[in-house]
Amino acid sequence: MDLRAMAPSGVFSAASARATGIGAALLRQLVAEGKCHPLHHGWYSVQKPVNEKHRHRLRVSALLQEYEGQVMASHASAVAWLDLPDEDIDWGTVHLMWRRQSMPFRAFSRVHIHELVDHPELAHQRDVVNVALAAIQVGLTHQSSMLVVADHALNRGMITRAELSAAASAMGGNRGIIQARAAVAWCDGRHESPGETLTAMVLRGLGYTFTPQHAIARLEAPGRSYYSDFLIDGTRVLVEFDGKTKYDPRRSDGAVDANFEEKVREDEIRRLGYWVVRLTRADLARPILVHGRIEDAIRDSKLESA
Repeated sequence: MDLRAMAPSGVFSAASARATGIGAALLRQLVAEGKCHPLHHGWYSVQKPVNEKHRHRLRVSALLQEYEGQVMASHASAVAWLDLPDEDIDWGTVHLMWRRQSMPFRAFSRVHIHELVDHPELAHQRDVVNVALAAIQVGLTHQSSMLVVADHALNRGMITRAELSAAASAMGGNRGIIQARAAVAWCDGRHESPGETLTAMVLRGLGYTFTPQHAIARLEAPGRSYYSDFLIDGTRVLVEFDGKTKYDPRRSDGAVDANFEEKVREDEIRRLGYWVVRLTRADLARPILVHGRIEDAIRDSKLESA
């Protein structure tokens, strides 16, 4: 039995299974054998979800088919549907949005269908809301969620700052909109990864002003520049976020070379008179430690230049 042929999108309904001769008893047997996986009332996946975000995306796929043409993914579900970077997102509830103004909010079985949010500057797609709106929607709960999505989308040209402002305006009156609207000014497409976005949040919370993607002209290669994740303004201190993946020795695509190239890069940067503070994800959870390391670097850089 080829379930995948019945479910080209990866999901299928109990009704479509019955139409192909798969009754309730056989469907239960297939679930018990791990050949399909329950998602939502009356819907199944032929793929085993690899994590909660993947399971959420499969549930969104099922519900988009169930409400064909009437709804689109919104909030966290838009983030999952587009496979955008995420931070501090709860995948328990699927969020959809009606495509028609007259439809009221509905909530049932870990599904919320929201009223249409419409704005002349926000063009929605068939299956998903405008990405700027999705960013503001997840920002109603956590600013970190919004910033990670918005920075990624800005960096890749998926949205504009004008769309973010329009989305914040369109969501006026919703609980949490004050914190989301405040974060619009912090969105910055120069942040090239979620780690850089989260580093910026920590630096901002510690009271530092900084310049992302600071260009450092190379003396040893005239006409070329290095770019640092952050320069602490008014200092010679650079802050770099180190993602685990880049240097993971288990990778087979040049992790050792990456380590060596980064050492050469940092040696030259130090010869140019900069001090480098490297931060990991674990460090970001300890802002006091981050503050101490930056202050030590600022002090040491002043002593050396005295």
